[in-house]
Amino acid sequence: MHKFLMQLTLVMVGLTGLPAGAQAQEWLLNPTASRFYMQTVKAAGVFENHQFTGLTGTVTANGDANVKIDLTSVASGIDVRDVRMRFILFETFKFPNAEVTTKLDMNALRAVMTSSRIEYPLKLNVKLHGFEKSIDAPVNVSKISQNSVSVATAKPIIVPADSFGFTAGIAKLSEAVGGTPIANGATFTFDLVFETGEKIPEIRAAQSAAVQRKIEVESATITADACETRFSVISTTRSIFFRTGSAELDPESEPLLNSVADIASRCPGVRIEVAGHTDSVGHRQANQRLSEQRAQSVADYMSRQRVERGRVVTAGFGDSQPVAPNDSESNRAKNRRIEFKVLLR
Repeated sequence: MHKFLMQLTLVMVGLTGLPAGAQAQEWLLNPTASRFYMQTVKAAGVFENHQFTGLTGTVTANGDANVKIDLTSVASGIDVRDVRMRFILFETFKFPNAEVTTKLDMNALRAVMTSSRIEYPLKLNVKLHGFEKSIDAPVNVSKISQNSVSVATAKPIIVPADSFGFTAGIAKLSEAVGGTPIANGATFTFDLVFETGEKIPEIRAAQSAAVQRKIEVESATITADACETRFSVISTTRSIFFRTGSAELDPESEPLLNSVADIASRCPGVRIEVAGHTDSVGHRQANQRLSEQRAQSVADYMSRQRVERGRVVTAGFGDSQPVAPNDSESNRAKNRRIEFKVLLR
């Protein structure tokens, strides 16, 4: 989905390298002047708009363009929605960024400096959610000044969810909102500004300020309500895995567990309950014991990540609280889970 987004941003970057006499200069994406949006649809007609505020991009003098989108910067104005997008759909604990690269024809792009706007086609290489694909995307390039160019989508770009492995995430999102249908894809629009010359120091300063803000946000204390939202969403990701029939954590679980530990460390006013659940295969007593051991394994991992052991309690419920019928492997997988609950001190 975000692959197209990144492609578009690259186009913008490339267009800015056009001005005669400026070919030896680097062009940078201006994050404060640029806009990048994703639109999704649920319940057959409810549109939701998301903006990505973490954008960086460069275009070299020879036309090598690179754009990165910080997927953790997705913002809709509704905290729980943003948390779901990060943890359930984009899985930013494993894939925090999308990256787009392309080779621009600088001679062809130079026409934008002598006309108000041109349409330019791009072939972009997009890395997103563990996938890498090539995409063709047309954009409108407009000259703002001799050192500033705008690149905008000619029309909304439709990206099917399965193009980047988002189908399972959309299914989980649907479950998280009570089974509300969600369209199997999204559209992307953007207006990106690339600049060079005297604007470079200003953009670099803005980039440094953005990095500092991100550090501050990601280390700040989280309110009890925000902690509850995050742990509730994380409980639906089904991204904590164990060896079959064992309480030994699979290494694939570590990215999410590291996020769990980070969030817990920023929620000093609460305790966290870690609860284990199993499917109904096997004896009930064995399942009860396994669920308790798995919850303990998660708590031990959090302790190793410097979460105070006294702030974490564990519980095991065996197969007594299924979230789906135990009638298929996919449903049984939903029942084999770790859930987190915030407990006020």
